Amino acid sequence: MIRLLRPFILLVVIAAAVAWLADNPGRLELDWQGYRIESSIALLLAVGILLYALLRLPFWVYGRWRGAHGQLTRQNSGIDALTRGMTAIAAGNANDAKRYAARAGRLLHDAPLSLLMQAQAAELRGDEPAARGYFQSMLAAPETEFLGLRGLLAQAMRRGDRAYAERLVDRAMRLQPKSPWLIRNKFEIECAAGAWPQARETLDRAVQTKLITRVERIRRRAILAYAEACQALEQGADMQALASAQTALKGAPDLTPAAILAAKLLAQSGKPDKAARLLEKAWAQAPHPDLAVAYAALVPDETAARRVVRMRRLIAANPEHLESRLLGAEAALAAGEIARARELLNPLSGSDASQRVCTLMAQLAQTQGMDAPEAQKWLARVPLATPDPAWHCQACGKPAPTWRMQCPSCGEFDSIKWRTGGPSHQQAAGLLAQATPL
Repeated sequence: MIRLLRPFILLVVIAAAVAWLADNPGRLELDWQGYRIESSIALLLAVGILLYALLRLPFWVYGRWRGAHGQLTRQNSGIDALTRGMTAIAAGNANDAKRYAARAGRLLHDAPLSLLMQAQAAELRGDEPAARGYFQSMLAAPETEFLGLRGLLAQAMRRGDRAYAERLVDRAMRLQPKSPWLIRNKFEIECAAGAWPQARETLDRAVQTKLITRVERIRRRAILAYAEACQALEQGADMQALASAQTALKGAPDLTPAAILAAKLLAQSGKPDKAARLLEKAWAQAPHPDLAVAYAALVPDETAARRVVRMRRLIAANPEHLESRLLGAEAALAAGEIARARELLNPLSGSDASQRVCTLMAQLAQTQGMDAPEAQKWLARVPLATPDPAWHCQACGKPAPTWRMQCPSCGEFDSIKWRTGGPSHQQAAGLLAQATPL
């Protein structure tokens, strides 16, 4: 406030001085070396002020130039420290990152980028509280507020502090409502909290911002419906769980877990035939061993011969698929139909035979009464054979024991797919150990 009033106060003082000199002009006479000088006091003061200004001007210009040069030097040095610090962070060198971050902070007076670098350097050396302090400092300036919120949100997600993360997301959405990264995190938080209506709204926003397509939204809505079905089942609301599972299958007919859950609930409600038709429809979309297990469980006490006949109805839904051939061979072996099992397995028993085919060929050799070496020959191929399909995350590549809405390793949504993935040596050894007793 005083700084704003200073020019007006100066003008008032100058005006008062001029008015006083006008009322009291006075005269000055000077005799020196034969020269006589006569002047008014006002003129003499004006000349004095002018001379002072002329003498002061070079020093002022020099000071301004020196200050600007020094500021430019500091700025260049700060930018150099900033660059070296970012390089150290990229290289994972925590000590260099810390040193250059501190230097950049001093030279650039905690400029936005220096604050960000200091936060990242703190995270690199595992100092989460220090990083949190830098991120919180960034909230004070409008140009760095979103960056600070992003850093704090990432920390909250790592800690599992969902309540704090939700508050950060709400604040960040007011700043950048169309941020793809923010929408993705908002959707993840809502899924973790079981806030399915809010998650569906976020999916609509993701379509509007072209983060996902409308087709992807349909599938994701179906997955959310399956998650709702699981939640309802845990709460004992079987009818609601069945309705949600059937809704999921409408949007994602190949969603194996939803088909199994819906069939199980239909069978429990006294509708095994409807459950069988639902599983047959799911098999037509995407054959999976778990579907065959669920189909077999619909009639638990039937004989092997009757099961073969019933399984043929499931196989007929997608007869040319590899899973259908393997299921037919397994059922035939269980019923003692050796010729049928050999007919189905022989085309699959080439050099690229899968682990499951090798195991079935060993069973076939034993059932046919062949010598033990023949069965052992197939068992010996199991560890080196083509791996059977399994649940794998398409984002991080890691295996998953069952299908999950989100990958347990990387958290990616709907990334768990049924596909072939090479087993580790330990897994291969385990397969051989399980097969050897044959």
